[in-house]
Amino acid sequence: MSLVALWFGVWLAAPPTVPGEIDHEPRDPLIYGGEDIDPGEWPAVVAVRTSKLCTGTLIAPDLILTAAHCFDPEPVADVRIYFGDDLATGNEVSSSEWGRHPDFCLPADCGEDLHDFAWVRLPAPVAIEPIIPITDPLEFDEVMRAGTQLWFVGYGEDESAVVGTKREVLASLTSFNESGREFRAGGGGKDTCLGDSGGPALVQLGSGEWRLAGVISRGGACGEGGIYGVPLPELCWLRDDSGTDLLPAGCEQCDCVMLNGEQPDEGCDCELVPVAPERAPSWWLVVLELGVIAGLGLWLRRGRAC
Repeated sequence: MSLVALWFGVWLAAPPTVPGEIDHEPRDPLIYGGEDIDPGEWPAVVAVRTSKLCTGTLIAPDLILTAAHCFDPEPVADVRIYFGDDLATGNEVSSSEWGRHPDFCLPADCGEDLHDFAWVRLPAPVAIEPIIPITDPLEFDEVMRAGTQLWFVGYGEDESAVVGTKREVLASLTSFNESGREFRAGGGGKDTCLGDSGGPALVQLGSGEWRLAGVISRGGACGEGGIYGVPLPELCWLRDDSGTDLLPAGCEQCDCVMLNGEQPDEGCDCELVPVAPERAPSWWLVVLELGVIAGLGLWLRRGRAC
């Protein structure tokens, strides 16, 4: 069984801890956990309203990063961005300028690496400090590993089916797919849910600074964990498509932001040390296949947009 097939199985059943391995049996459905934010907390996290309710992150004074599937179908009117603690009291800004990753695809078509990213340009910069993505491979190596604690923030559904209030929950990164472009995080009742699509998984560096580590793409039953896209290898697309350049100095050719040997690192002062995939014991593959069959009805669902 190929690793692509294994990662496609994650969409249907349980995720691996490292490429080709399974960390546990599928958990029983639990609540999503978390709590309402303190007033004014995480101001860079915003609600994004297309034909769906999603979440996004201010990564530059006038640019929001969110998920591509929030723009499928394409909105027929302006995109509405809400700043604040909830949709009822938040400040609304409208925008007609947005872009979606051209390689975005559905799991049924590509299995993994969905390139589930989109951006929205605000009509004017806002006086809010952005939370930039991880742009330095050294920062990536510092924090992006299994067990890292991440904060999920979004306006999505809670365990009482309430939508539109900004909430937060602390959970762990559990696995990467083979390319390193997607990771699995959350579970055990601490998770994102419908309406959180495009929202952030936030990580704190040793320096105390916050970074956008991932963008929520999809998941199974709320509470059992989700799959997040890694912004780092998408920074060249973001620069070329939106005009906002977050690449580190000396990385104009984008060779500093490749992951797991996608391309040799040459021409800059950055270095990524790829993690070699580990091969799963054959009996785990039997468990995975059984999990795919048992979990088909549970895991096959749309992305986490309302």
